[in-house]
Amino acid sequence: TYSRPTELPPINYLNEKDSSLFSYGSFNNFKKISDDTIEVWSKIIKNSNSKIYLKNPAENACLDLKENILKKFIDRGVQKNKIIFLETEKNTYEHLNLYNKIDLALDTFPYPGVTTSFESVLMGVPVLTMKGHNLNSRCGESININLKMEDFIAKNKNDYINKAIYWQHNLKTLEKIKHNLRDEALSSPLFDTENFANDFTSLIKNVYLKQFL
Repeated sequence: TYSRPTELPPINYLNEKDSSLFSYGSFNNFKKISDDTIEVWSKIIKNSNSKIYLKNPAENACLDLKENILKKFIDRGVQKNKIIFLETEKNTYEHLNLYNKIDLALDTFPYPGVTTSFESVLMGVPVLTMKGHNLNSRCGESININLKMEDFIAKNKNDYINKAIYWQHNLKTLEKIKHNLRDEALSSPLFDTENFANDFTSLIKNVYLKQFL
């Protein structure tokens, strides 16, 4: 579960944006951006009228790391001006406000985001993730299942690409989802910290009682 921030920025919806390019984004740690992830993202951007915002969540990434990521995109035929790096903001409110630049968040794989996915849905931005094969790689899938957003879970790389491009051409449906996402997220088990704490405590007590008593 994730505790709701004390103050949330207002959400900018699709019909309020002034850019003609569809905006993807990932604020996941740059170390999670695998070569496979860049390969898939490159195909999405090259085959659509879009750009992508990238931001390292904890601190400003070193120049070498940014240049390495940028080079991998360019080597795969992506135009440099379609890869936009954002710097770390001074506080949580301003950090969350940056999600207003994004129409659809793209999750990394095989190591998906967790905190960034919670932040994204709080800001009304759905996260496209991929099915995993173990506990770590299934975090994104689990988050979307709890949100009843199975349409944003890709089965494989090709499905991921197709789903990412699909939402560019279905903006009215995406807009409706974005309008309801924050409220649905806050009412889901993902943000029910009290019940989670009680349930987890009960499980620990039961394990202890069975083991030692």
